[in-house]
Amino acid sequence: MSDQTLLKGIRLFAPKASQPEFVLASGVITLNELFTFAKENPELITEYNGEKQLKLQLLKSKDGKPYIVVDTWKPQQQQPEAETKIEDSIGLPF
Repeated sequence: MSDQTLLKGIRLFAPKASQPEFVLASGVITLNELFTFAKENPELITEYNGEKQLKLQLLKSKDGKPYIVVDTWKPQQQQPEAETKIEDSIGLPF
């Protein structure tokens, strides 16, 4: 993933050695920074069931630290296949 969009306003930190094994990360949300990011990047906002959303991915850096990026993946729209008449496919002259 070469062109990642780092999310501003949410920061994750690797768990401390004293934390239990089930703690994957600790984090902090800076609301003003997150809201500003969303307002400045409306193309990253999606909608589901009438609610606006910002899709995220939790990743691990090369040195093992967690970080968040915006999930910008979109399914490719398939081109509609041209209709083929049965007559065309069996070689009828009309």
